[in-house]
Amino acid sequence: MLKLDSHIELDYARFFRWWGGELAAILPAPLRASLWPQRARLLLSRRGEQVQVSLSDDNGERPLGLFPLDESAAREREKLYETTPHLDEAELCLRLGQGQSLLRTFKLPAAASENLRQVMAFEMDRLTPFKADQVYYSIQLIERLPDTRQIRVELALTPRAKLDPSLDELASAGWRPERVIADGARANHDLLPEAFRRPRSRLPQRVNIAAAALFALLLLATLALPAWLNYTLEQQLRQEVRQVTKISKEVEDIKAEAEKLAHENGFLLRKKSEEPATLEMLDELSRLIPDQTWLNGLQYRDRKVVIQGQSPAASSLISQIEASPYFKNTNFVSPVTKDVASGQERFQIASEVLGRRASEQAIPPQ
Repeated sequence: MLKLDSHIELDYARFFRWWGGELAAILPAPLRASLWPQRARLLLSRRGEQVQVSLSDDNGERPLGLFPLDESAAREREKLYETTPHLDEAELCLRLGQGQSLLRTFKLPAAASENLRQVMAFEMDRLTPFKADQVYYSIQLIERLPDTRQIRVELALTPRAKLDPSLDELASAGWRPERVIADGARANHDLLPEAFRRPRSRLPQRVNIAAAALFALLLLATLALPAWLNYTLEQQLRQEVRQVTKISKEVEDIKAEAEKLAHENGFLLRKKSEEPATLEMLDELSRLIPDQTWLNGLQYRDRKVVIQGQSPAASSLISQIEASPYFKNTNFVSPVTKDVASGQERFQIASEVLGRRASEQAIPPQ
């Protein structure tokens, strides 16, 4: 039964691509080549410390040789363009191998096609081993599946940590790719970061037929004034943004300098407040140790004090020292022994010394 209330999805871009392809197919090959010339591609492939250069055109792909990326790179590159002048018109592309890129084909809900790139950013860590901020990626719609209300897409990606150094090294050698493609991916994929893209020309494309030329001129005349006003406004806004950015940077520098000075000025005060008061610690020990107890040695290092001596009852010293707010974790370092000559117990006790601030809070003023 015919359902007149069914929703029909029209892909206008796909229709016009098909229609244009059918029209181009009936034209003679020389005329089609003059109206829609295919731009050749100069393909770069990394081979260790060298780059493999190949030319891809209507005659297929053929290698042009290996070129270094050292001091002689610019000279070798200029020599290549001098010997083959038609390479100036070729599109320079960096081709990534299987170990440098990742290709995946999967299905998504049809609603994802409205904002496909944003949806892919949220699903990146689930569908790939990477997060969205770790890679450069390109996603293309391959097919719509109305029966399951899904779409089939192809994802091409490469890690930022690998592509950025490679592009910098190529740029230093004079190679500045216009496009980054993954080996085996569809032609529409481009992984070139925005930072490495060249500013595109605002000039209209070549007029193919007389009617198209007339339409382009009329459209240009109609939109010239708004376009110029928008361009002027854009330049003015860019200038204002640059000024605000400069002022913001100066403010951040002043703030950082003030924080640095404050940190340096407060270093001694913090150091003094964090370190235990040695005189107070010694005074506290002299108050805690009974008169019948004798000290033979005292060591203090890294907030830890070790005392050695003799006492009639060495075990009672642990509780007395531990009860003080100046000390904690008090224990015997070695077993208590009996001195035969004096009849007293030999001991060696270690304890951690609290900071001065903690001791001042613990001891009320008298």
